[in-house]
Amino acid sequence: MKISRIKLFLSDIKPILLSHHPDCPAFSNHVYHLGRFRLCIGCFTFYPTVGLTILFIIAFGNLTAIRLLTMFFLSFVFFTPIILNILGLTNYKTLKILTKVSIGIGTGMLIISTIYLPFFLIIKISILFEIHFITGAIAWIRIKHIKKTCIECEFEGNWDICSAMKPIMDKLYEHKFKKEK
Repeated sequence: MKISRIKLFLSDIKPILLSHHPDCPAFSNHVYHLGRFRLCIGCFTFYPTVGLTILFIIAFGNLTAIRLLTMFFLSFVFFTPIILNILGLTNYKTLKILTKVSIGIGTGMLIISTIYLPFFLIIKISILFEIHFITGAIAWIRIKHIKKTCIECEFEGNWDICSAMKPIMDKLYEHKFKKEK
């Protein structure tokens, strides 16, 4: 029963499942357009970059203590583009992509160096929690910008009447995932 509800919910939000943004012109620079698919630039750039960074470091890196320590401190340099996100300067698609690549590389480097450096377990857990906090902060910034864009729209952030979100909201109400106001 619960699996069928999960499937139904995923079916209801299918139009935004991979993009996380309404399908409207205001968000066209926030997604990759691959045929009929719309993919979130943040997710589909950041996570693969983290994975590839980890794979390349493990496959080709000489993980000596000095290199791991250097990688640990260098990883923080790759997080500096978060400042561009906070200031809302990633409106250009290329800059947005480069920012996500940089943050992904920094995250991958920080994960590997944290795991392999001889830190106490509590320090490793704290650092990995910090990584989780940073990615959460990025998601919060993204949500804040989405809400701002929606509020500035002609529909004033009301997804019950927004042409891009109304079909999704109607399904969520119909299937009782959301309660009518």
